[in-house]
Amino acid sequence: MNEPTSRTHSAWGKPAAAVVALLALGWIWLRAGVCDYLILEVHYLQGSKITEETFNVGIRRDRIAYIGKQRIRARRTIAGNGMILTPGFMDVNSCGWLTESAAMLKLKDGITTYLNAHGDSFRATASANHASEKLNYATSVGLIPVFDGELKGSKMIAALEDSLRHGAYTISLSPEYTAQTTIELVAELSKHFAHKNVLFTFHLRYSSGGEELAGVKEAIACAAQGNPVHILHVASTGATFHPEEAKQMIDAAVRQGMKISYDFYPYTTWASSIHRARFEGDWRGRYRVDFQKVHIAGEGELTESRFEELRHSSQEHMVMVDSIPQATVDFFALETQCPIGTDSEANPRTSHPRGAGSFTKFVNDYVDTGRVDFGVAMHRFSTATANLYAAYIPGLADRGAIEAGRHADLVLWDRARIKSQADFTNPHKPSVGVVAAFVNGVPLILGGELVNSNASPGRHLKGAWAR
Repeated sequence: MNEPTSRTHSAWGKPAAAVVALLALGWIWLRAGVCDYLILEVHYLQGSKITEETFNVGIRRDRIAYIGKQRIRARRTIAGNGMILTPGFMDVNSCGWLTESAAMLKLKDGITTYLNAHGDSFRATASANHASEKLNYATSVGLIPVFDGELKGSKMIAALEDSLRHGAYTISLSPEYTAQTTIELVAELSKHFAHKNVLFTFHLRYSSGGEELAGVKEAIACAAQGNPVHILHVASTGATFHPEEAKQMIDAAVRQGMKISYDFYPYTTWASSIHRARFEGDWRGRYRVDFQKVHIAGEGELTESRFEELRHSSQEHMVMVDSIPQATVDFFALETQCPIGTDSEANPRTSHPRGAGSFTKFVNDYVDTGRVDFGVAMHRFSTATANLYAAYIPGLADRGAIEAGRHADLVLWDRARIKSQADFTNPHKPSVGVVAAFVNGVPLILGGELVNSNASPGRHLKGAWAR
């Protein structure tokens, strides 16, 4: 009596398995829904590795909706052709607001999110500053508006706290640029905000070879009070001539429980306005340069008299100073995992290529030469950077990785074509290698060409104090 039942199971086994498979496939389709975009056959960044196999990645609205082998339903498919899909990069210091064209330069360098870290006005937003909203952004509050408004004491503290509640993710200090930012004032602010999860971002007080480590010590003292601290462009301000010593100091503080991070950009040249305090006194002695390493666009070989003439004129000039040893740049590129802060908004008035080509330059200089693994570099500038800042910018917690449910800030790369093209002759020449780019699920580059020129999919990623 058992034999017919056995034969029945055998007869129906294959059809039943087929039905189960179809139901499973239907469940996948139902779960994913109809995607807006399906990127076909891509290797993607998984952790710090690029997957060996290819996968399809679906986007629905502003999220990654599907990762798998099935060709699920989608309104539009995009041929991946075995190229590499990564999360968008994060520029941790754009140093200003972006125009529409500057935003696209950043995007072609792989950037989908930027931090305006060098100090904004109170209650700053992109719309209030008539800036592009193509990319995600976060704002800081600096002390310059405090001093312009002659705020002091409790009024100064109240103004800073108001901006933090409005959305600023950090208090930005630039004591080298702002004489009113005294050591005593930094100590006062450090004490007031201690253990309140307010990030302090430092352009350090000293960038001279003889005093730079004193600036690192001041930042560490702020962290010792119980404040997280981030040091901007440490290779050009703080550790130019003492990179190993600076890192040892910071590492020792971190081992003691302090929260300290820093960024760099992969250039030996920095840039600043000729009217800044950086060019007062014996500035060439501080930076250990002669005029052969100092350049101003439109000027020939500079002399001391010509430089002083320009400095005392009312016309604005951007000065390029090639004072960072290549060994220092290499040290932060190879011996640390710190993020990149371009220190440039890549706007037309800027004459440094770092705003347009820093990330692809890192690939050319360090990945293409075999010194850094491609996947490790991609992870460093996307996932790891988002994780570093998520405690201060909660909106980063579901960005920076290719996982279902995460925000779809994605870049599709033609690995063989990645190249930084910006230089000091043409600082706004776009990088190549980006085939497609999405910000919050909206395509801004497809087939290597700009699309949706009127779209503004970027979001203001507010700080942890925001109400």
